[in-house]
Amino acid sequence: MYTPAERDEGDRLRRRSAVMRFLSHIRESASERDLMLSVIEAGAVWYDLDARAYRRELDGRFSLEAWLPGTDLSHDPRTLDVAAILSSREPTRISSINELEQLGWQSMQGEVVLLPIVASGEVSRVLVVPGQVETEVEGILVAVCEAAGAVIDELVEQRGEEVRERLARRAGEVDGAFQACVREVAAEFETAVDAAAVRIAVTRPGQPTVTVCSTGESEWALSPLPAVAPGATEAAASRLALGFSLGRGASGVVEFLAADERPFTVDRVQAAEAGLCVLSVWLAGISIGFAKAPGEKPAHAPAEAHAAAPVPPPPAPPFEDAMRDELARADRLSLAGGVLVASLPGAPQPDPRVLSLIIHTVRGELRSADLLGQLAGGDVAAVLVRTSPEGVARAAERVRERLDQRARAGELPPVVLGHALYPAGQIGTPASLVAKARQQAGLMFS
Repeated sequence: MYTPAERDEGDRLRRRSAVMRFLSHIRESASERDLMLSVIEAGAVWYDLDARAYRRELDGRFSLEAWLPGTDLSHDPRTLDVAAILSSREPTRISSINELEQLGWQSMQGEVVLLPIVASGEVSRVLVVPGQVETEVEGILVAVCEAAGAVIDELVEQRGEEVRERLARRAGEVDGAFQACVREVAAEFETAVDAAAVRIAVTRPGQPTVTVCSTGESEWALSPLPAVAPGATEAAASRLALGFSLGRGASGVVEFLAADERPFTVDRVQAAEAGLCVLSVWLAGISIGFAKAPGEKPAHAPAEAHAAAPVPPPPAPPFEDAMRDELARADRLSLAGGVLVASLPGAPQPDPRVLSLIIHTVRGELRSADLLGQLAGGDVAAVLVRTSPEGVARAAERVRERLDQRARAGELPPVVLGHALYPAGQIGTPASLVAKARQQAGLMFS
């Protein structure tokens, strides 16, 4: 026969053995919530504890994440604002009724123990245990929470690697127009972080910021970008902005917009930061062709390729005047048509030889009656006169394919092309049509 003391000692040894097996088991958790459920269930089996788990949110508060099935949560706070009293190393005990009520516990008597779970150097979760907890039990729970923090670090790294591989695979698959490639990779990034929209902007020294891609509504796409330095992150429930460097003094910002029903979480921000490593390197690589300083020869445009095309003189008067005259004529005669705009995104001052080659290429795909010239801002524009919407779309596709061919052959840097329609009787100004063409291409200046 065993004495009560011997039975108690045997129970303690069995529990400790179970704890060791449990620490090996939790490494197989599929998610942080599954991990916390396992910890809560283990505490209930070992010590009859009724614990809850809270997850850190972007505003620093903690939201209720996991609890035992059937638990009455009517008196539990859904969020905890305990950052000021929480330790990152030791458990925190709260026994004051006034303090418990201030934190959101109603009709709670006794004590509540908060056990921090640290991951990536900060408290990621809090295990909340109502009631008295013996010193020995507390020590075991502290060890379990430390192991859980290490598992969370592994889960974060695993998710980050999945996002990086996903973006790298998509970046390696895309082919074709510059803007189409950026849109495809950006859309993949948007899906990876479960966002509602994404936009990417680039800023080069002494130049305005260029939005090279946007999948959101035009009002958001044209709104001011947050000033986020390379390497910095600004995260809120509704918006997420990450800054990155492109080299040669250039920088960029990726901004995500959250759906109302899916606010951003710490986990999704970490996934976005992991994916940014791939996106920034890829963007830096594909922008080399138009990242040269004024006077340098673009890497994608050999001198012999440009020599064949004459350098056009500066437009005088500006091409906008010719556009305005043609649009006024179309308005008088109730004619429909369209406008094409070809841009070198981020180019400080396009090389005249490159512009000459672009004009030469575009002209080869247009009719002799169509107008073609350079805008004051450096872009190339064409007015397609007496053309149906279908004809404008076909012409835009022909020009885009021809420009892409020359870019793939190394004769031109990537060129972004957009188009806009002017229906008969609804003709806008040159500036408004150019803006619509840029927006259609996903190229907005801010």
